Amino acid sequence: MATSINLSDVHQAITDALKSRFPKVTIESYDPDEKMSELAPACLLNIEELPKAPDVGDGRYPVVAQFAIHCVLGQEVDNLQMELQEFAIAVSQFVHEKGIWLMGSVVEKPFNIEAYPGNFRKETQGGFDSWVVNWEQKLYLGASTWQPEIVKNGIRIATNPTNENDQDECRSL
Repeated sequence: MATSINLSDVHQAITDALKSRFPKVTIESYDPDEKMSELAPACLLNIEELPKAPDVGDGRYPVVAQFAIHCVLGQEVDNLQMELQEFAIAVSQFVHEKGIWLMGSVVEKPFNIEAYPGNFRKETQGGFDSWVVNWEQKLYLGASTWQPEIVKNGIRIATNPTNENDQDECRSL
């Protein structure tokens, strides 16, 4: 369970989740200079914006990250537009269902999930088309100033303890 994260942690967690869900698809970071037709089929992840969110007062830096996954297919695919839309819907549904990429109160559930047409290159050989799945997600970056020194697991009770930190005075439920 993560208690302190950075953007690389979130990016890697999303990439790993996509690779697990779409094993036959190229999963990489978005690079507009890449030969996208050579990567197709592909999900290319990009962080587009990072506006600061309201501070929660625990020392972490809150942002509302705007993510985009470029869903790319090659021109050779039959019924290309319908296949792209189906691909984008599958990715959108995955983001909606799986969207808590890291545990530990460091990310919130994705919201404002949408899909729309993306980049394309119409060539007789090596062309591609894409749709983009876009969403926003609140991230809490960095370490909290409110971290407990020790984490007690489970529920334990004590009747009139003399030292509440002494585990021997408590019994598990």
